[in-house]
Amino acid sequence: MPARSAFRHAPPKSIRLRRSRALPPRWRTGAIADDALLVEAAAWHARLARADDATRAAFAGWRAARADHAAAYARVCAAHDHAATLAEHDPLLALRGATLARTAAARRSRKRRWRVAAAGALVLAGAPLAAFGIRAFSAPPAPPPYVQTFRTGIGQQTDVTLPDGSVVTLDTASTLEVRFGAGARAAKLDGQGWFRITPGAAPFQIHAGGRDFTAREGVFDVRTDADRVRAFAAAGHLTLESDGSSVALAPGRLLAVRDADVVIRTPEDPTNFTGWRTGLLQFDDTPLAEAVAEFNRYSRRPIRIADGRVGALRVSGAFRTTGAPAFVGALTTGFPVRVQRDARDGIVIAAR
Repeated sequence: MPARSAFRHAPPKSIRLRRSRALPPRWRTGAIADDALLVEAAAWHARLARADDATRAAFAGWRAARADHAAAYARVCAAHDHAATLAEHDPLLALRGATLARTAAARRSRKRRWRVAAAGALVLAGAPLAAFGIRAFSAPPAPPPYVQTFRTGIGQQTDVTLPDGSVVTLDTASTLEVRFGAGARAAKLDGQGWFRITPGAAPFQIHAGGRDFTAREGVFDVRTDADRVRAFAAAGHLTLESDGSSVALAPGRLLAVRDADVVIRTPEDPTNFTGWRTGLLQFDDTPLAEAVAEFNRYSRRPIRIADGRVGALRVSGAFRTTGAPAFVGALTTGFPVRVQRDARDGIVIAAR
C-alpha cells in the first residue's frame, strides 16, 4: 500500500520543489522539544533497536519508574513513526533527487561538493531529526541505573517486582534498596525478604546486616536481626562472601551468622523460619522470649515479659501472625503465668 500523504491537498506553492532550498515548517510536523527527558527517551528508543535482554529489562524499569518516562517515550515513538511516513512522501522523494542532481553538477570543486553533499544529507535526514534531535547522532548514553527503595510497615507484607523479573516478598517492617545497571543486580535488605531470583548475565547480590550474599538464580529467605543474619536456600545455591573467602549454602540448608561464627544446618521443619509468607508463626521448643519477639514484629501493641524466668519457658505450636490474643490465652492455660493488660504497657506476662 502506498504511504499516506501528510497533506490533505496538494502541497502549497511555497514549497514547490524547484524553488525550495529548505524544508518548510509543515515538514517539521511531529518535532519534539529537545529537553533532557525527551533526549533520554530518544536514546532509549535508539538502543532498543539492537538491545539485549538486560537492556530491555533496564528500559522496562526506567519506563515504569515514573509516569512522565512512559509519556516521553510515547512521544518519541509517535514522532519517529510520523517522520518515517513523511520520508516516503512523493515531494520529499523528488527533493532527494534534486539534491543528488545538484551534488553531481558540483564535482569540479571538492569543497563545494562536500558542502552540497552535507546539505543533501541534512535534507534527507530532516524528518528523522525532527523525532530524535541533533543529539541522536552521538553515541547513546548508558541507561541510567534503576534505583528504588521499598518499605513495609508493621504488620504489612508486599511483593516487589524488579527490572530483571525477579520478585522479592517483604515481610513486616522491612526495607529493600534496589540498584540495577552497568551490569549489576544488587539489593540491600533490612528485615526479612523472600527472594525469587531469575537467571541473569550478572550475579544477584544481596547485602543484609553487613553481610554479602550472591546467587545466579534460585529462591532464598533472608533475614536480619540485631545480633545475627540468617538465610535459607529453598532452591538454588546462595554464597556468603566474607574476607576473601566464601561459604556456599545448598538447597534445604539454613545459615546463621553471628559475629565471626557461621553455622549451617538442615532444619527439621523449614516453615519454622519461612512460614511468615503464609501468615504463620511456628514454634518448636522455642524460648518464650523469642516467641514473644516474633509476635511483636507484627503488632503495634507489644507483649512484654516481666522477668527472665518467664522468658525462659519453652513453647511449641503454630499461630497466625495476627493471633497474639490466642497465643496469650494459651499461655495462661498451659503455663504458670498471669497476664496483665493496661493502656501504657500493653500486655505484660509475669510469673504466677
